[in-house]
Amino acid sequence: MRLFIALGIPHPLSTRLATLRGSLAEVNWVPPETYHLTLRFIGEVTDRHMMEDIHHALSAIHAPAFDLLAGAPGLFERPGAPATLWMGIVRNDSLLHLQRKVDTAMRRVGLGERHRRFVPHITLGSIPYPDATRLATWLGRHAMVGGDATAIRTFSLYRSLRGKESPAYEVLEDYDLSP
Repeated sequence: MRLFIALGIPHPLSTRLATLRGSLAEVNWVPPETYHLTLRFIGEVTDRHMMEDIHHALSAIHAPAFDLLAGAPGLFERPGAPATLWMGIVRNDSLLHLQRKVDTAMRRVGLGERHRRFVPHITLGSIPYPDATRLATWLGRHAMVGGDATAIRTFSLYRSLRGKESPAYEVLEDYDLSP
């Protein structure tokens, strides 16, 4: 199973992000039901004991519940691959604390170091050949800094299922945050 740990994106933020669909023609938009904020990518896990270790490590995490605020959109670009369009999430101490705890728990079960800097974001879609001028205008127009805070009360272990058009995600387990 291909696994990752993430925050599901509840209303009103998911609804707000969904209003952006179709606002830039060249984007292959992801379905709103797949919106999430990845805390840690795990990858393929086939060993049942490793699955149990991951579950126990995540169950032992104690962190406070918190609110998310949307930030500014951005783009991840990789040579030879479509660019990824995303909406940034305003960094806050509680989110960073949870991400560090998740990362530490996964290192303790033997999954190794995280190789990328944590950039809190929600993927909106991919762009095979972005038009730089149109994209710059869109990025400037769609900053969502502020707005309504979205309450985060759980984090989840997900399984990624490869689909024909885009992956689907299944929550395997939810873990409560402290009130």
